[in-house]
Formats: sequence, structure tokens, C-alpha cells
Amino acid sequence: MNQVGLSTHRLPRFVFDEICAGSVSAAGIALLRRTQYSIRKLRLRAFLEAASPIADRLGPFADLDGAWTLLSDVERVAPEVVEDVLMHHSVGVWLSRALRQVLGTAADATPLWSEVGWFHAVAAAAAVRSGQPCAVTVPVVHGAVTLPTVGAYRLGGRFPVGQAKVVNSASGTVVEVPGPVRWQPVRRHRGSARGRTIDVVVDDLGPYREFGGPVPPGPLGDGEWDEWVKYLDEAWELLTARHPGAAEELSAGLSTVVPLDARRDVFAASSSAAFGAIAMSPKRSATEFGEALVHELQHSKVNALLDLVDLHTSDGAAAHYAPWRDDPRPLDGLLHGIYAFVSVVEFWHTQRGLAPAALARRAEFTLAHRARQVGHAVDGVRSSVELTDLGREFVAAAAVRLAACRPVDSPPDVVTAVEEITAEHAMTWRLRHARPDPRAVLDAVAAWLDGRPPGHPGRGSVVPAAGSGESLLAALLKLRVLDPREFDRAPHRDGPDHAYLRGERDSAAEGYAARLRATPHDVASWAGLGLALDSDAMRRAPELVRAVHRAVAVRTGAAPSPVRLVAWFDGSTGTAPAGSG
Repeated sequence: MNQVGLSTHRLPRFVFDEICAGSVSAAGIALLRRTQYSIRKLRLRAFLEAASPIADRLGPFADLDGAWTLLSDVERVAPEVVEDVLMHHSVGVWLSRALRQVLGTAADATPLWSEVGWFHAVAAAAAVRSGQPCAVTVPVVHGAVTLPTVGAYRLGGRFPVGQAKVVNSASGTVVEVPGPVRWQPVRRHRGSARGRTIDVVVDDLGPYREFGGPVPPGPLGDGEWDEWVKYLDEAWELLTARHPGAAEELSAGLSTVVPLDARRDVFAASSSAAFGAIAMSPKRSATEFGEALVHELQHSKVNALLDLVDLHTSDGAAAHYAPWRDDPRPLDGLLHGIYAFVSVVEFWHTQRGLAPAALARRAEFTLAHRARQVGHAVDGVRSSVELTDLGREFVAAAAVRLAACRPVDSPPDVVTAVEEITAEHAMTWRLRHARPDPRAVLDAVAAWLDGRPPGHPGRGSVVPAAGSGESLLAALLKLRVLDPREFDRAPHRDGPDHAYLRGERDSAAEGYAARLRATPHDVASWAGLGLALDSDAMRRAPELVRAVHRAVAVRTGAAPSPVRLVAWFDGSTGTAPAGSG
């Protein structure tokens, strides 16, 4: 391939300003895409250089130089074809995985020869697209030969096959393999509204379409296809009418929609290796579909931005609290989430008065919930010494955008539910992942036993631990605000969660304390106790309270009352939460 074509890229100030402000123009998206293409070509060359010394381990796919030469030949006559193939989302994901394979850091057990061998399928796809004659041996992955941007040849033989030959000539393309072959072309959809178009691949075939290891083709049935393009068209109608800035950047930047199985617990996803591609589960409305498109494209923009500038100097440690995640996040991840969810807040700020009746409560809740989450994250990171000057500008711009959309007239029950849900989530996260300062624990134990007030909690650390998922209390709080009728129909049982929901705070606190006497480390009970007691100490450092509870029990042989211990801690002032950026 043409190595001279690799370019040096600079980020114009206007593009950075557009990114910070939200919607990016078509010109800005085009620049980001060009930089991604240069990076992809550079990585492809790095892959070839790393893979060549191990060619003897690649079996029928050892001739990597031949595939490279074929790709170079196509680039000389049809550079636009090579760009289209290399920028295909599946090629980006494959390349990321193949690089790890040849460098000895494979992500899973996918065979080396098969994964690295997919380079031949990439070269064959470019040759087929451009009409270049070729005869290329390619891997068969999950019973199919898949050529990115072209389609899939699904094998119907009775026995497994590991390789096939793609032959392209003036008379057409054939796949030489024992048994019948069924051809399925890549499917595209073009939507148009108000003079603006969206042209996307709907990828239900590619082995790397879900941004991970190879998966079998999952072709949509006719009815499923009709449903997907119906919601895509309706979402496009909504976006062009109500969110023109988002529509402009999606028109320029969105290349692929990947349908996920409805059973997958994934609202939508994207990948740093797949600029412009979005995977999502089926949606119930055009509004949900539009939200997913708007949200996930933001990640492509931030990924491209981070390839051009440094927003921080962090070492990548997963030590930050992102209120929309159960696990600790690196600073990159936190900035990604802040940026993407500000766009979601803006989306629902516009939609809240336009949502159909069935979505009205969800619109109010989502706006208030996401705004509070992003606000918490911005407050936690805006003064971080790890941010560069550009990083501070990036976060400050998010704060300005958020301030313009903060709901000021949300229904009181929505506001209360959001406050409770976010507080419970933060306490749960700290109880799982934050570790208190050992000296602070010893000092607090001594103060408790001496009858003195607690001292300063010190500064703890974050240690990612197992555990995720929404608690029963959080799920019930959300159900009550989103679907009061369904909540009323649900069987109301005894227990502290239901006492809390009934407003019986003292009874709830005693119930959580009783659970803690039986299971002193129970995260949900500690978080519930913090809510029931409306405790500042539990909101700030619940991990310290729990650690002191355990240490006193070890020291004296008798655990203190959780309710009394929390009340004692609430007499203290000033905490320094671990992982507070």
C-alpha cells in the first residue's frame, strides 16, 4: 500500500470548539474521519510487520505479503475502495484484535491463524469491489466467508471447513469450497428527511460486527428488517425536525448500525476501533432509537479527539466514579461518559415536552437522572490536576451545556426518586470499590471506644472489585416513578426496602440494621441504611463506617449498633472521598 499517503494531522481549533460545544459540522466530522483512516493504515502496516516473522504459524494464510500487494494494487487504481474497506467497522475491530494476537496479548482463544488470516478477506474484499482479478485463500469463520463491505458466502456443506478460495475475474466472483454456497450481500439503508440524508450499512452478517470476537451471521428476517428500517426512518424524521445539529453530524459520521439480539442487555454500544458504527438492541420507539444514535456517536467523536490531543495525564488507572457505571473507570472513560451523557441530557431536554404519553414519565425521569449524574461527574473531575488545559476546557464546556439544560420544573416525585437513586448508587459503588485509609479506621475505632467524636477520615483508595447490578430498592424506586400503576400492582412484601418506600424511615433503618447483624458486609443493607437515616457520613464515606463496624467487632467481640454508629459518624465534618479525582 501507499505508505507515502500517511499524513500528519493537526486538530484545527474550530473543530475542537465544535466538539466542546456539542454538534460537529460535516467538515469537522470529515476531518476526524480522515485522521482515523491514517491511523488505521498505520496500524495495518504495524500489523504486517509484527505478523510477518510468525508467518510459518499461519498455515494456509502465511502469504501476508501477497495480500498486502493485492491491497496496494487496488489502492493504485481505486483508492476510494480501499478507504471504504479499511474504514469498515469490522476491519477496525479485527485489526485491533489481530494486532494483539501477533503481539502475544490475545483477547480470547480465537485461533491465531484464523484471526490473522482474515487480512486476506480484507484484501479480497477490496479486489472484488474494484474488479481486480484475484485468487485468495481466506478463512471460513462460523460457516461463512465474509468480505467486509461486500457480503457473506454461507457454506451449506455437511462438514466443517476452515478455508476457502475467493476467485474474482471478469466473469464474476466465486467461492471455491466443497458443497453449496449461499450468497448474502451487505444491506444498506438510505433515509431522507428535510433535505438531509442518512446512508448506513445495517450489518447482520460480519463476524466482528459486535465489536468483540467472531460471531456467526445473524441475518434479519424480512419482518425484522422492516421493523429496523421503520424505526431508523422515524428516528431520522425526529432528529431532522427537533435536533438538526445531531442530524448533521450523524449524516456525516454514522456509517453502520448493528442489530443486536433482543435478549442482549445492551441499550447501545460503540467501539474505539470502529469509528461511526453503533450496535444496539431493538428499540420500542423512534425516540429511543434517536437517543441511541445521538449518544453513541459522541463516543466516536471523543475517540477520534483522543487520538489527536491529550485531555489528561492520567496513567489509565480505573479509579474514578462514573454515576452511570457500576465499576470504577479510568479518566478517559469518565470523560467519555460526561460528554456522551450531556448530549443525552440535551436530547431529552428538547424531547420532554414532545414525547408521546407513553414516554412522558420516562422523558422527565431520564432528563433529571442523567442531568444529576453528569453534574456529579463534572463536579468530581473539573478540578482534577490530571486534566490538561484542553481537558479543563472540555469539562468546562460540558458544564456550560449541562447548566443550559438542567430541569427546573421536574415533578417533585421525579426529583425525589432521582436524588434517592443516585445517592444509593454512589454509596453502593463506594462500598464495593473504595477502601478507607487504614490509619483513619484505627483512629475512629479508638475514638468510638473512648467516647470521643470521630476524627478526619483520611484519604482512601479505589480497588476495583466484583459486584454489579441494580439493587432491589433502586429498581422499586425507579418503577414507582416510571410506572406507578405497575408499582401498585406489584406484591408489597415486608422488609426494610418496602418500609422505606412506605416512608417508614425508622422501621426501615431498624430492618437494615437487623440484616447487618446477620450479614455485616451486605452492601445493599448498608446503602439502604444510609438512605433511611439520611446520613451525610454514609453518602461521603460509607466504606469507612463499615470498616469501623467490623474493626470494633473484632476488637471487642461485639459489633456496635449500625444505627448508633452512623449517627456517631454524622457528628463529624469534612471527608475526602477516595477516587475523587
